Amino acid sequence: MLFLRSNQLGNGDIEAITTSLSANATIKVIDVSSNSEASPDSIVKMGSILETNRTVEYFGMAKLGLENEHVSKMLALVGRFPFPEDQVENQLTELKKRDVIVEKNKKLKASKKPEEPVPALDNIEQITKKNDEGETVQEWVTIKNP
Repeated sequence: MLFLRSNQLGNGDIEAITTSLSANATIKVIDVSSNSEASPDSIVKMGSILETNRTVEYFGMAKLGLENEHVSKMLALVGRFPFPEDQVENQLTELKKRDVIVEKNKKLKASKKPEEPVPALDNIEQITKKNDEGETVQEWVTIKNP
């Protein structure tokens, strides 16, 4: 969890934090609320963390004076996105390989041995929805930054 509540946090600080958090898979909460010294543009740059870091579950931005134009790009990085049908089988195979590595790493960690790197993959799932004609259809989606 990372709370950045200091009102002394400047633009240079935010850029350094953004760089370090982009690949940090342990951070789930980022709260930059009430950082009056940070410009909206620097907060938007911090939102780029969501492009590569898929583990963030909460991104607090209260009391920053942000407007739609500041957050719309960040919000576009969150949610369900159509996943190409022709890539589903390959993605499911890669996800299974990732799960094997995760299980292997649990054993390695228990025996205090170096762990194998886990590939960063977006999960996919099949959903049922109604199309524009009102018909029930199934499609595959990827879920980014749940």
